[in-house]
Amino acid sequence: MPDSPRDPDRAVIRRPGSAARSRLWYPRLMLRAVTFDFWSTLFVDTRGAEREKLRGAVLAETLAQSGHHFTDQALSDALRASWDYFDSVWVREHRTPRCAELVDAILASLGVRLPDESAGPLVDRFERLVLELPPEPMPGCVYTMPGLAERYRLAIICDTGYSPGSVLRRLLDHHGLLGHFAYAYFSDEHGMSKPDARVFIHVLEELGVRPGEAAHVGDIQRTDIAGAQGAGMMAVHFVGANNRDAARSTGDVLVSHFEDLPQALGSLICAGC
Repeated sequence: MPDSPRDPDRAVIRRPGSAARSRLWYPRLMLRAVTFDFWSTLFVDTRGAEREKLRGAVLAETLAQSGHHFTDQALSDALRASWDYFDSVWVREHRTPRCAELVDAILASLGVRLPDESAGPLVDRFERLVLELPPEPMPGCVYTMPGLAERYRLAIICDTGYSPGSVLRRLLDHHGLLGHFAYAYFSDEHGMSKPDARVFIHVLEELGVRPGEAAHVGDIQRTDIAGAQGAGMMAVHFVGANNRDAARSTGDVLVSHFEDLPQALGSLICAGC
């Protein structure tokens, strides 16, 4: 990756509600563990629209093979309906529908049924589209993660959509990142998603640490920041790719560049030490 590591001694961090930029130094009481969101934290996705277009083409081809033909607008509306369904379940039930469930929502929106021999391959292809049009590691992530892994126990907490944990692990492994994490939690594998406190507690138990000894890094206020804090953890609001929630963040610290994370994490005093 063409990343250029920045000098951590010059890292500048902004705390929520403060316009001042200040130099931060490591305190004596260090955290023991750090958990990371996946999307817009470890990976930045600039090909989402391209992938959605391909998803529509794959859907149209599969439906045509079964004798069903729809306009591009109808297919686009059905895909949008699946995301609306996803958001509704995600917010109300604190779980993320698996790809097969999202495909069912698409077909229900179109008012059609597919035989298993067609629906199965469609689900498989949808799950793997992220490998055909993949996201990229967040700038600075590949360089920064080895040092963080030496200092902390690391884990991933990811709310999945069309792409399941089994596929996202392949992306992590491809970029040499998977080995830095002691544990990886993907919501499709457990039936629970952020911000449910049980998700964070489960991961911390796997890491062998208490909530006060850990911080979570993520980009969404509702799931990452409020969820981690509700479980008793500290929260680093990463706004390097998604800053939509920055103005209302309750994070303990806001960070814009991945290379600044060591300094930001070092500024957090471990409540459980």
